[in-house]
Amino acid sequence: LSKRSSIKSVMSFASSAILSISSTIAKYLSIAYRAQASLLNKKLADYDIGRGQYPFLIALYHQDGICQQDLCKIYDIDKAAAGRAVKKLEEKGFIKRERDPKDKRCYLLYLTEKSRNFKPVFLNILQSIEEEIKSDLTQEEVEIFMKIIKKICKNLGFKSGLDGEE
Repeated sequence: LSKRSSIKSVMSFASSAILSISSTIAKYLSIAYRAQASLLNKKLADYDIGRGQYPFLIALYHQDGICQQDLCKIYDIDKAAAGRAVKKLEEKGFIKRERDPKDKRCYLLYLTEKSRNFKPVFLNILQSIEEEIKSDLTQEEVEIFMKIIKKICKNLGFKSGLDGEE
């Protein structure tokens, strides 16, 4: 092949690959995630809670006093990102952080009165978004989607937190 036809061949392949990617499952998962995250950010903006912070509140509402490192594992995020989110929540008065007396390497995270008072508002926001996501779906469609998305997560190696699995 000449250099020119080789370049055309590569460009043709790249073009077809891009077209096939444009209709993949990953594309639509990404779009749905970004749309949901954007909506949640808008609804939480009045409360000064950002995208990287709300998962920590969700976890603490479920189990107060959890180790910061455990949250990194649950949400599959690095320690630096978790540290920034925790620091912001602490500065805003939503959580307090204490060294674990049994393991000095670990910080235990606790809800404050402010975050406990915020819980009903926060859960209402999450519920309203969930309702918006499901608004055109039947219960059967939701159940099928949940089965499929859990399989996709497992296929991609993410098992933590799926129906209490570790």
